[in-house]
Amino acid sequence: MTELKSSSELKAIAKEKSLDKYGTLIFANILIFAIQFIVSALVTVSGPRNILLFCINELITLVISILVGILVSGKAYLYMNLLYSQAVSTSDIFFGFKQHPNKAVTIQALFVVVDFLVSIPGTVIFYLSRTNPSSGLLGVLFIFIVLGLIINVYVSLTYSQAFFLLHDYPDKSAKELLAYSKEMMKGHRFRLLYLHISFIPLMIFGVITLFIPLLWISVYRYATLTAFYQDLIVKYGNAGKVDYGLN
Repeated sequence: MTELKSSSELKAIAKEKSLDKYGTLIFANILIFAIQFIVSALVTVSGPRNILLFCINELITLVISILVGILVSGKAYLYMNLLYSQAVSTSDIFFGFKQHPNKAVTIQALFVVVDFLVSIPGTVIFYLSRTNPSSGLLGVLFIFIVLGLIINVYVSLTYSQAFFLLHDYPDKSAKELLAYSKEMMKGHRFRLLYLHISFIPLMIFGVITLFIPLLWISVYRYATLTAFYQDLIVKYGNAGKVDYGLN
């Protein structure tokens, strides 16, 4: 059985692959953020504050967050090209529009809808605590926040490989890709969670140094997560090598 790489080995691979590509990768990340921000600003409804307007804007935000899955798919494609030593370009982030955008939207919808649903109890309790503050409500609010965080983390880890798999298995349905990610992540959730946590000190450093280093850290982090996928897919049939012509 193939021995999986340690976190330090995955990070070393990410550093090596990204070394002379940071400009392209940073610009791609900025472009994704800018597109999402501009679209949100353009379609958000303005007017007097009321519950109807709030619900409309929340619905718009939800739809945009789901559609961003197309760009997330393109980002996964960009970094897979990076890790498999293919040519990379900022335009790769738009590849999701060519590679089954409907599947990318379906995969993204899972993450967005779960996040939305688990946030509802906390939002309601927070509103009630503002109008009628009590220690009991604050305690319940804390419990729901923690439960929501646990559910979100579990779903994110379990289905974390779906966007990468979309590019290795474009013939599979979104449901099959999510199921495959779930199967792949059995016994590896804590390994991936540890990988995420290991970036916290760097992210804190980026924040206290006026956020600029976060541009490099975000590239380093996502490249490492892609290396995690590359390492894991070898265990499940060398699909990455076949689809990226590395045989």
